[in-house]
Order: sequence, then structure tokens, then C-alpha cells
Amino acid sequence: MSNSPDTHSDDSLVVQAESPRPEQMLAVVTGLVHPNRLGWTYDEPIQYTFDGARCQLSVMLGLFNVFIEADRPDDFATFLNRIGAIVQGCLDSLGFFLAAPLRGEILSMIVDGKELHYRKLQWDEFLPKGSDETRVEAVKLQPFTRMAIEEPLVRLALADLRTALDLPGETVVLCYRAIESIRQWFLYGDADDDSARKQSWIDLKTHLDIKREEIKPLEAMATSRRHGADTAATERQRVEALTLARKVVERFVAYRVSLTAPPPSSDQ
Repeated sequence: MSNSPDTHSDDSLVVQAESPRPEQMLAVVTGLVHPNRLGWTYDEPIQYTFDGARCQLSVMLGLFNVFIEADRPDDFATFLNRIGAIVQGCLDSLGFFLAAPLRGEILSMIVDGKELHYRKLQWDEFLPKGSDETRVEAVKLQPFTRMAIEEPLVRLALADLRTALDLPGETVVLCYRAIESIRQWFLYGDADDDSARKQSWIDLKTHLDIKREEIKPLEAMATSRRHGADTAATERQRVEALTLARKVVERFVAYRVSLTAPPPSSDQ
């Protein structure tokens, strides 16, 4: 018999610390419904959830608000794009029955009543550092306006790039289509069969100094979306797609202008 206290260890009991919960937020997204002059209104708010976020969409007199309770996202731009895609889907549902092309434009998102996020109108990623954001020098603009007048394919490519900036869900497929419009210029004849298409890609990459591996990832995502798949792009993927498509268009404009440039003057 021992007077010492009875001690024992119980290795079967393991206490696991709970992982910290993501920071919660309350947010309000505000925007316009175009064409705005007709005062579009939903009779009742629409409540929905996605990825754990609880949302309520209200549309009144051409304005919409989305009230959101959700985990704070790591990427606010991509989160805002996803909110916009659902709002646009609801507007497209109404537009389907009214045979009207309704378009939602997000203006801002206020988080916890103190943090403001704007939907960007200009992309800093594509503006030269230190440049005037409201002015383009004629020496840069003139070749583009000239090609927009002379080359229908350039007009199509520029139109797709404009829309790609505005529609997050369509950025990838529109950027690839802009590149394909430029590829069409390199076709010989009217046929776009396998051999002619292959040669046109070779010529584009050769004359514009574009590598095959640059285009393949964009082609894969665009093909999937073009076949009806939901290939929502992150903001980073959008920037990458736009960077490549803009490079192709810019280099094509320079190449096309060079074909009609007068020969250099000679002192002889």
C-alpha cells in the first residue's frame, strides 16, 4: 500500500485546437441597370446564397443593391466579379421575358460601413507608369485609328477587348476571339480549313513574335467557355488574358502599318 497520490496518463484524450474562423463581413454592392431611363424594378427582393455567402438583391427604379453577409474574401476584385455575374444573370432572366438587353453596372461595394471598393473604370496594369490617364498622344493613337478605319478585323478585335474589360465572365473567350480576328488577316484565300488555319497561326506567331506556349493556356480556357462550360476566371487570369490579347493587337497594328510605310530616304 502506498500513500503517494495515484497518477496516470491518458494518451487517448487528444485536444485539437479549433481552426480560426474566417473574418466575417457585412457588405452592400450598389449599381445601375441599363438602359437606365426605363426604371426597371423587381416587385420583391431575391434572396440567395453562394459559397456560404448570404445575399439579398433588390432592384428598384433602375438601381440595384446586393446586401451580403459572408466571409471576408482574399481577393475582393474576383468576389465582386462573382456578385456581378449573379446580378447579371437575374437581369438576363427579366430581359428574356421582356425581350430587352438589360445590363448591370456595379458602381461600388461598402464593407462593414467603413471600407469602400470601386469597380475600376481604367486598368492601371495597362497604363504606362507616370502617364496621363486622360490623354493619349497622337503618335500612339493615330496608327490605331487608321487601322480601325482600314481593317475591319482590327475593329472586331478592339470591340472584343472593350467588352472583355467590362464583362468578367467573358474576358477569356473575348480575348481569344480578338486574337483569332487578327489570325484571320493571315489567312490566304477565303478557306479556313485545317491546313490554312495552321499556317495562319504560324504566320501570326512569326510576324508578331508570339510564342505558342503563350496562347495555349488561353485557348484551352476559351474553348471550354465557347462550348458552354462555366469557366469563371480570377482577376489574375483576366489580367493575363488581356495582356496577351492587347500585345497581339498592338504588334499587329505596328506590323500592318509598317507594310505601307514609305521607304527610308536615301542621301544618294
